[in-house]
Amino acid sequence: MNRPKEEDRELVQFKELYKSNAPILIFYAGKYVDAVTAEDLVQDVFLKIWQKRTFLFLKEGIRTYLYRSVQHACLDYLKHQEVKGDYISAVTTKLKIEEIYYNDDPQSLFAEDERLELIYKEMDKLPEKCREIFTMSYLEERKTAEIAVLLNISTRTVEAQLYKALKILRSILVGLLVFLLKFWDLA
Repeated sequence: MNRPKEEDRELVQFKELYKSNAPILIFYAGKYVDAVTAEDLVQDVFLKIWQKRTFLFLKEGIRTYLYRSVQHACLDYLKHQEVKGDYISAVTTKLKIEEIYYNDDPQSLFAEDERLELIYKEMDKLPEKCREIFTMSYLEERKTAEIAVLLNISTRTVEAQLYKALKILRSILVGLLVFLLKFWDLA
């Protein structure tokens, strides 16, 4: 009778791991492949992790492991596309493969992760309605009209809230960029 509870605990852990990492991994994979393929590749990575129960013994380096797994899945996919594609798509694929190799440095993964974390932290500071609309538009990729219908507001209100969110995020992130550039000049 003890086994089902352990399986339930594993499932809860896995769901939490998935919910907290899948969207950002899909975004990351989307840099190299189209959105549908990015989603499929991330799903495959999580399926392998579930089957091997990797998440149970990889507590500390799980995020790096996830990024690496997605990166390798993208690389494998692109290499396969290169083999079966025509010249133009082969050149595009080759450029994407080169970008993956260029970004293969662990420091670039952490830098990307830190940048995304910073953006998410700043998004959390947005006013509630503004954040909700921004998330629906940019993370859930919903259209302005769809958001308006879902929230029972006008499309103009949606546009105004998106403008407000972008203005706030842009000012904060540009200010941070200027600070970092000055810091690097001093170093």
